Amino acid sequence: MKNKFVIKNPKYLILFSLIIFVSMFVVLYGTIKLEKKLEQKMLSISISDVISISLNSSKAISKLLKNSSNYIEDIKKDENLHKEVEKNLNILLTKNIKYAYLLYRDKKGVFRFLADAAEEDKAFINQKFDIDSPKWLEIFKTKNPVLIKQPLLHQLSITYLIPILNKNEVKLILAIDFSVKKIEDINKIIKIMKYAIITIILIILFFIIALVVQTIKYVTAKKSAFIDKLTNVFNRNYLQEHKDFINLNDYLLVAIDIDYFKKINDTYGHDAGDRILKQVANIMQLCTRVNDDTIVRYGGEEFLILIKTKRKNHLSALNVLERVFNSIQESKFRISETESINLTVSIGVNLTPGKSRTFQDAFKLADIALYNAKNKGRNKIEIYSNEQNENFYMTINDIKDAIEERRLTCYYQKIVNNENLDTSHYEALLRVINKKGEIITPDKIFPVIKGTFISRNITKYVLDICYKKLLENKDISLNVNLNPQDVVNDSILAILRNYANEPDIPNRLGLEIVENEDIINYDGAKKNLLMLKNLGYKLYIDDFGSGYSNFIYLTEIKTDFIKIDGNIIRKILDDKVSYLVVKNIVNFAKEANIKVIAEFVSDEKIYEKVKELKIEYSQGFYFSKPEENL
Repeated sequence: MKNKFVIKNPKYLILFSLIIFVSMFVVLYGTIKLEKKLEQKMLSISISDVISISLNSSKAISKLLKNSSNYIEDIKKDENLHKEVEKNLNILLTKNIKYAYLLYRDKKGVFRFLADAAEEDKAFINQKFDIDSPKWLEIFKTKNPVLIKQPLLHQLSITYLIPILNKNEVKLILAIDFSVKKIEDINKIIKIMKYAIITIILIILFFIIALVVQTIKYVTAKKSAFIDKLTNVFNRNYLQEHKDFINLNDYLLVAIDIDYFKKINDTYGHDAGDRILKQVANIMQLCTRVNDDTIVRYGGEEFLILIKTKRKNHLSALNVLERVFNSIQESKFRISETESINLTVSIGVNLTPGKSRTFQDAFKLADIALYNAKNKGRNKIEIYSNEQNENFYMTINDIKDAIEERRLTCYYQKIVNNENLDTSHYEALLRVINKKGEIITPDKIFPVIKGTFISRNITKYVLDICYKKLLENKDISLNVNLNPQDVVNDSILAILRNYANEPDIPNRLGLEIVENEDIINYDGAKKNLLMLKNLGYKLYIDDFGSGYSNFIYLTEIKTDFIKIDGNIIRKILDDKVSYLVVKNIVNFAKEANIKVIAEFVSDEKIYEKVKELKIEYSQGFYFSKPEENL
């Protein structure tokens, strides 16, 4: 397996890099913009006190004029008032503030002096004042203070204008001229800049610490997300994350299923089932090699093991697998403090997963082998190899092509009444025609497509064929096969509801459902079957007696027919156990008012025994082989 610690989700590393980039960009951008920002920084540092004092002075002047109706004329005519105004202006003069004066604008728009705080070259009243910036005019629009900057070589010369209002109109302007030495303020700005850079470094350091903490949490959470909490082996998330990094040439792919696990849960409870799962996983861990083999809980009672192997030499890997299989058989599994049971498992093995294009394809072959192990009675190891591939004539892509090219058809086999040998109805049996024109039977198809959407598409295709056949021929009845997944599929249920709108179709279209524990496991299956029953469809349980038999469930879904598995029927002449199984099924069915059909009735002797057991219907080669035409 490739390195498990390869970084596959570097989002935090990307975030960290982005923070570094943005931080450095901010520093670079700030450096480029530093020259322009110096003045603003200097002003904010140097003029805050000047502005505060100037605003206080303007308030004082406004207070002096509070009883005046005409500010300009009163200051001109009232000598005492003029002196008080200039006294306020004198207070503003400092080392940096060179000039303070009061102006007004005449009717022609010319600015003129009203008062001047200067000791030398003092302006007289009404002396003209020439403005050097259009900002002087802004004050009459905004009615807010205005700052005018005039940069010189070593200093900034600043004029600060404050409006004095009367009846919400600007009547007077208090003007203060002062200067700021650049070198002193630049030193302050550089100091501020150092603090800013230190702050950025601290922020970056904080993010690095946060990144380290978050990464530790992320790794811990990821590890936890990959472990099944119940069994302490890897879970499906681990497989999903790592499957593309697994070198399939280095492993055997093993699919393991606990036999009749649903029955254990139903009989002893889910707590007992959880105990069983823990013990099975523990046995697997003890029997496999810590650094070589990987155990994954793939589903409820399904496990997957990747067993390390040497190329072209599977002996050591198969020994590990045999050790797992035998240890489970020989162990006692505790379901409570005082009670234990025996268990078996079915195992499917893909010897050459490296020949598959993807992990999913390789697993599918192991699953096919597992399917065969369960079909052959469970408690078996089935190996899928290239040689076994001859048993499966079609790949998934072949089947998809066959559907698209409409190379699917149905053959029909009679089901006869044992009393008078009249044909009761027919079972529709899927056939696929390959590109060579050969007829492929379902046993070569369904193991390949099990659990895929193609299985549902085939069901829809067969339903359509049968529906059209029933519309063409009003005198026949047909049975069609559904798997447990079909029973809970909304699109298939919608098709059956739609067919039920056609008079007499439900009564002539029987639904055969394979008897296994999956039908009980699917949520909503029972409700859906009862719904179909209420629509008028007849329910048939197919291959009854071959696997998980829940007699109570049959009565709950109001089954109409039981079809006894042909592998049991064919042995009733020679095998006493098979005969007793059939007899008990028939007795139960009669008590439950369920009719019975015997499958695989291949000769007269079996037919006579079936009649002796009072089975109502038969199906098999003794009466007819599947035929394309009715």
